[in-house]
Amino acid sequence: MPGAEYTLRLPEEWLGRADLGYDRLQGMHFPTEAADPVPLPAAEGPDPLADSPLWRVRRLLETGVAGGRRALAEAARGTSSLAAASYGPLRRAGLTAAADLAAALAAEADRRPRDVFGRLADPSPDGYAWAWLAAATHLAAAERSLIAASWAADPSAVMTAAR
Repeated sequence: MPGAEYTLRLPEEWLGRADLGYDRLQGMHFPTEAADPVPLPAAEGPDPLADSPLWRVRRLLETGVAGGRRALAEAARGTSSLAAASYGPLRRAGLTAAADLAAALAAEADRRPRDVFGRLADPSPDGYAWAWLAAATHLAAAERSLIAASWAADPSAVMTAAR
C-alpha cells in the first residue's frame, strides 16, 4: 500500500494486486523487518459461552458423535436424581428447551425396543438422528444468540437471548 509502513512486495506482473484465492503468497512477498505485534485488548466481562450451562448439551452431543448411541445412553444414564441434576442447571438458567432436547436425546438413545418374544430388537436410527439433529441445531442457535448478545451494550440481554 502506498504510504504504509509495511507492505507486500509483489512482482511487477501482478500490477500491484494479489488475488488471495488464486495467487500464492510466499515468504519473499513479505517485508523482512518484523512488525511489533499489536496487543489484543483484554476481554471485558465473563465469556457468555464458558459461563453458560450449554456445555452439558455440547458434551452430550460430542459423546454421541464419538461413541454412538450406546455411549450417549450410558453417559446420560443414572439415577433419576442424577439425570435431573444434570439438566437442572439448564432449566435454572432459563434454557428449558435445551434441557428438554437433551433429555429427549438421552431417552431416544436409551430406547431399546423388544420384539414379541421379549428379545432386544434393533431400534430405528431415525428417531435418534432426529433427536440428535434437533439438539445440535438448538445448541448452535443458542450459542450464536449468546455471542450476538455479548456484543450488545446491555449485559442482561445475554441470558435473554439464549432463551
